[in-house]
Amino acid sequence: MRFRHSVCARAADAPGRAAVRRRAVVCVSTVNASGALLDGKGVPGAGQGVVALYREPYGPVRACSAAALRGVALEEFGPVSEPVPYRGRKGIITYWPVATREQTVVCGSLRQWRLAVELDFEPSWAAFSAGPVELRWRAGGRERRWRPDFAARTTNGTREVLVLKPPGAEGVPSSRLQVLEEVAREAGWRVRQVREPSGMRRRNLTWLAGYRFPSAGEEGPGRALLEAFRSPMGLRAGVATSGLDELTGLDLAYRMLWQRRLLFDSAQPLLPDAAAWTA
Repeated sequence: MRFRHSVCARAADAPGRAAVRRRAVVCVSTVNASGALLDGKGVPGAGQGVVALYREPYGPVRACSAAALRGVALEEFGPVSEPVPYRGRKGIITYWPVATREQTVVCGSLRQWRLAVELDFEPSWAAFSAGPVELRWRAGGRERRWRPDFAARTTNGTREVLVLKPPGAEGVPSSRLQVLEEVAREAGWRVRQVREPSGMRRRNLTWLAGYRFPSAGEEGPGRALLEAFRSPMGLRAGVATSGLDELTGLDLAYRMLWQRRLLFDSAQPLLPDAAAWTA
């Protein structure tokens, strides 16, 4: 495939992926790996000639240099194209409505979905999106493609790219990692390798996720629950202390746990008698 030289080119007007490929650009990134990531031997110059593709909401696919990604709100965009299951494997595509934003995150695997639950629960993340950018480069005489798992923005405005570590491995392949580090250097991103939530924390977050959207008329009952849980006590006991109906009170208590107005030990099963306390 041959790329047309440009600083940043619009990758659509003509329909279809072939048009996107024809209108991509060549760009050069400096080799400067981030020490915050796992150590590993990269391929020298692996990130040179990287083309980044992304799609703005309701817009065309764009192709640009790594430097042109600086300041682009990828965390608010959808995927470059609809994700598909890995070849030869079963895959599940899920649509995750974010609790605090009018945004639906499209996850191409259950591993991505589990991390989306974690990101939605943690208040330090202001916005996130799964697979909103695709990186393309040439290495070993072949075209390589990779979509890092998530682009996210923290509440202090830092943009990060989150990469899920493969199961049973210490990290992603070093050749891919170096390309991403070089792109991140030019784009002003921070790169982080993470694992999906597991064990009891994953089960608890999956349960609480069903209560992530607020309901009308919570203000008064919510104050009663906050008062009842000033000292740690079981959920059912706290609801009884508040004077609320048990079913209605437990339902609200779970929503307040998701909202972090009430706190709990995520390493313990979130049963109706699990201890909770006011944040």
